[in-house]
Order: sequence, then C-alpha cells, then structure tokens
Amino acid sequence: RAPDEIRLALQPYGYYNPVILPSLEQDGDRWLARYEIDPGEPTLITHLDVRIEGPGEQEPAIVKATSNLPVAVGKQLVHAEYERARQLLRTVALNAGYREARYSQHEVRVYQARNEAEIALHIATGEKAFFGPVTFSGGNITEERLRRYIPFEEGEVWSTQQLLELQRGLVGSGYFSAVDIVPQPGAAIDNHVPVEVSLVPNKLQRYSFGLGFSTNFGIQGSVDWLHRRINHYGHRLGAELSVSPVRQDVSTTYSIPLADPRTDVLEFSAIYRNEETTDVNSEITELRASRNFQRGQWREVLSLGYKHEVDDLADSQGVSNMLIPRATWTLVRADDRLHAGDGYRVDLETSGAAEAVLSDATFLQGIVRGKLVRSLGENGRLIVRGDIGATATNDFEDLPASNRFFTGGDSSVRGYEYKSLGPVNEEGELIGGKYLLVGSAEYDYNVFGDWFVAAFYDSGNAYNDSPDNIFSGAGVGIRWSSPVGMVRVDVANALSDDDRPWRLHITFGPDF
Repeated sequence: RAPDEIRLALQPYGYYNPVILPSLEQDGDRWLARYEIDPGEPTLITHLDVRIEGPGEQEPAIVKATSNLPVAVGKQLVHAEYERARQLLRTVALNAGYREARYSQHEVRVYQARNEAEIALHIATGEKAFFGPVTFSGGNITEERLRRYIPFEEGEVWSTQQLLELQRGLVGSGYFSAVDIVPQPGAAIDNHVPVEVSLVPNKLQRYSFGLGFSTNFGIQGSVDWLHRRINHYGHRLGAELSVSPVRQDVSTTYSIPLADPRTDVLEFSAIYRNEETTDVNSEITELRASRNFQRGQWREVLSLGYKHEVDDLADSQGVSNMLIPRATWTLVRADDRLHAGDGYRVDLETSGAAEAVLSDATFLQGIVRGKLVRSLGENGRLIVRGDIGATATNDFEDLPASNRFFTGGDSSVRGYEYKSLGPVNEEGELIGGKYLLVGSAEYDYNVFGDWFVAAFYDSGNAYNDSPDNIFSGAGVGIRWSSPVGMVRVDVANALSDDDRPWRLHITFGPDF
C-alpha cells in the first residue's frame, strides 16, 4: 500500500505523476523497505476563473482581493493555497457587508496526464447588509455601560470582524462567563440586521495564589483577590499581596471603566512596599490616581501619586514626602508575546516633583527602555535591549532611594546581584545615580522542541557625572518555552570584577 499512500501524500503539493521505486530486502530477522521517489513535473495552474456574482460585483475590497489571491495562472498547484484563496475571498465579502455571501461553484480540476489544473471560484454576494439595533439580555451591568463595548454604530455596513471585536471586548471585561452573539436576519428591515447579545454573569469574586522563584527576589509568594463587579456600573475592587526576602508589596485598587471600557480605566490605588537590597533599604507608602487609555498604537498611563518614603542610604537616612505626577507610554508589536520570533517593545516614562508643591525635593526624570527580537535563520533569534535614564535635580542628596538609579540583576546586567551596581561614596557604599545606561545582546538557538540554549553579553551602570565605570557580564543559559511564558536559567560571569565570580539567574515570564 505504501506507493499509493506516497502518491496521495504528494498530490496536495501539486505532484500527480511521481515515479516510485520500492524495494524490500531481508537481513536476518530484519526487513528494510526502501522507496526511491522522483516527484515528477509539478502541476501548473493553466486557467483561473474567478467570478463575483450579485450586488457586490463592483465592491472595491472584493475586486482588490480577486487580484491578490494566493493562486494564479502559471503558479504550481498547492491545495493549501487554493483553500486560503477560497477562504480569503469569502472573508473579504463578509467584512464588506455581504453576510449572505456563498460559493455557487468552487472546484479544482486536475488533468493528470498534462500536469495542468483549472480552478473555478464563483461567489454570489447577495445583498449588502447593515447593522441594526443591538439588544442585551443578562449580565447585571447597566445597558448604557454595555453599549460602550459596541465598536460600531447602527446603520454601519455589516462586518463579521466587528462582531468578533464586540465579543472579545465583552469576554475580556471579566464580567461574564459566557457571551453569545446572534444575528437576527429574519427580523431585518431594509437589510438592517438586528443583533441579540446574551450574557451570563461571572462569579463576583476571584482568588488566585502564586509561588515562584527568581534570583532577584528569591522565593516569592503572592495572593490576589478581585471583586469583579462592585455595582451595576462595572466598578471593580482588587487587592494583591506579594512577599519575598528582598521585597514585600501590598496594594489595593479601585477601578472605574471610562468611555471605552475595553481600553480606558480610572484607578485609585493604595500601595505599600518594603525593599532591602545591597546597602539600600526603603519603605514606601503611596496613594495614587491614574488614568489608563489607548492613544493610537500606544498605551498611555497618566498618574498623580503622593508618596511617603522612609529610606536608609549611605549618604541619606530619613523621611521624604513627594507629590509626583508621572506619564508612561508603551508600544508593543510582536508575532507572539509569550515567545516572540519577531517583535519589539518601547517604554517611555517621565516623572517629577517640586518643593513648591507638597514635596521635599525638586527633580525631573526621564527613562527610555527598548527591546527588539529578530529571527535569525530557522532556529535562532537575536534579542537586543537597552535602558537609558536621566535625572535633573538641584540637590541629589534630597532624592529618596526609589528615585535614584541602580542596576544589576536578572533583567539588567547579569552576573551581578539585584541593584548592586551604581555610584558609591568614599566608603564604597552604594548611593545610586542620576543617570542610567544599560545594554544587552543575546542569541537563542532552538535545539529541539520547546528547548533553547542562549549566549549573552550585558553591560552598563548607573552614574552621576560620566559613564566611566561600566560593568559587564556574559554567560550562557537554557530556555524552556512553557505554555504560559519563557523559563530562563542563566549562568553569568561578572567580567568587571577582579575575581570574576559566577552567578546563577533564574527568571520566568513572557518575552513582551
């Protein structure tokens, strides 16, 4: 049966006349089956008949799609490309408003003796449809709030993609355990199709628990609680506790969805953090109000926080109070955020305070962070990242620890302890810096399955005047692409230390 199965296996790739020479040899108790295969001449498309029938015959999007199909006269017949062409044409018709678009004919005729194929794709569009009224049932959220999830207006051209956006928004809200969107063509008036949305409320409260390890913080435990729906307006209340030997965080956040609840939210937070690193101890209590929203392709967060900090630094021990406005912008583009083959991320942040406005110090700070991932060959990828920060202040000694720059650790300069690098005083104790400069290059190679090996080089430091004392680290690592993020185990050498010690780094999380 094998020669016939081989012939069938070659046909989807356009080879209908292969020459297969089988042989069977016995060697003691073992048999060796060998198949020598000449795939022969490929089957070429000699005729392509694409027809748009009905009112959508002159629709620009459909006409454009017919001239950009994966199949064309003169190309080799590949069945998967034919299926893509068939699906593409109908999808374009559906998104152009022709929700009744159907194929009246779709076929491939293969003339095996001549290695030729003819393709016919005839699609009947039917009448163009428009969105009618949208009605909701269930959900325990006010209808006015629910309507903010609708990405289209009544009377707009029908689009399957827009219906999927509506469903994604409602599912992503977390308010509902089930979202069922059903068009009602039987109730259409003048091709305006009503839409019914049935909602099943989610459980009001969610609890989650976590346990992990990283070399920056050691063993970490976390507890997260969320009340999904405080009232019929969709307000939320959440709290989170995270504990490790290096840092302890407690926070609670009250969230109010805004005009576009899919992307815009107003948050009021209370935050407590205690962190003990090399030569630096800080205890922070902060009240913060922030607005999160989408600005084009960028994610923008504007916040105003009042921070009370008690810190212990080599050159500064005491208490500071700061009223800090902050703005951050984030842009992410990646083919897969968990494990990217190609992608990039840019983070911009600016913050400041003034002694004249409820603060014990005056400063202005800006930070730029970037990460780039590019595929190299079939199995490799290059990862480049960099951080640049700068602070303008009239009195550096008045700045609390959390507003100074330090570096070193799993996600900056590997080979060194977390936040162990930066300017020091005459006694060699860390005091932090006004500026930050860090760069990294890494190459990952896929050895098999979800396993990778890596080699990397990191360099940088925090400084006050000029970057004349740059620390470098290099090493190798193992990566496992788990279903929920990349697990990274690195062994790094502190190249800039005289004794050049080695350090283990373990981290977990998505690429972006």
